[in-house]
Amino acid sequence: MPTSDPVATLEHVTVAYGATRALDDVSLEIKRGEIIGVIGESGAGKSTLLGLLDAAEHPTSGRVTILGTDPASLGGRDIRHLRRRIGMVFQGFNLLSNRTVRQNVALPLKLQRSIDPQHVDSLLDYVGLADRADRYPAQLSGGQQQRVAIARALVTRPGLLLADEPTSALDNRTTEGILGLLADARRDFGTTVVLVTHELEAVGAICDRVAVLEHGTLRSVFPVAKTDYGREHASYLAHAQRVLGA
Repeated sequence: MPTSDPVATLEHVTVAYGATRALDDVSLEIKRGEIIGVIGESGAGKSTLLGLLDAAEHPTSGRVTILGTDPASLGGRDIRHLRRRIGMVFQGFNLLSNRTVRQNVALPLKLQRSIDPQHVDSLLDYVGLADRADRYPAQLSGGQQQRVAIARALVTRPGLLLADEPTSALDNRTTEGILGLLADARRDFGTTVVLVTHELEAVGAICDRVAVLEHGTLRSVFPVAKTDYGREHASYLAHAQRVLGA
């Protein structure tokens, strides 16, 4: 469950590309052990926020702290070490087609030269794919491929798991299973999860809080309550607050 100890913080962060501000004076604290949703329409700044939390981008101004470290203060080797403590789940799965399921999950450990076959197999069992270990991604359904991607993201025992639209290509039943798996990862491993999505129902299913971005500005952060879904609202923020129970 969430604690007061933050796993990541953004303090008055602005990210500018020329005259365009992808994020504008954003301050946000992500609590250790929580699942927080990040929502907003296309162009709201969600991808830029994700890049900051993955230590792949640095702010133009302001300060980002991830797992107790300011990435902007680190050199190349230390940045790589920090990013190994951050798991990433992508919308398009990003599996290697010429590697088996087991090899895809083991890849982050191989890059770290710390292969642990028993750990890899235990994660495949955890995501329900022990019997698919020697198959290739093309032999799996979309939901199964996303389960492989989640196992790969968890294999390094990350303190922070970033999920970028992980269910947008999946049907409702498969989505429910993937969301359940992300919730289980928080429960079983203590992993903090950031869920970036357009799907308000996904946020309502598993998130503790939600952050709403509009045009690079953090408009609101509020706790999530389970409510019925509806579309009859004048703005995205009003819709989010109504659906998610602000």
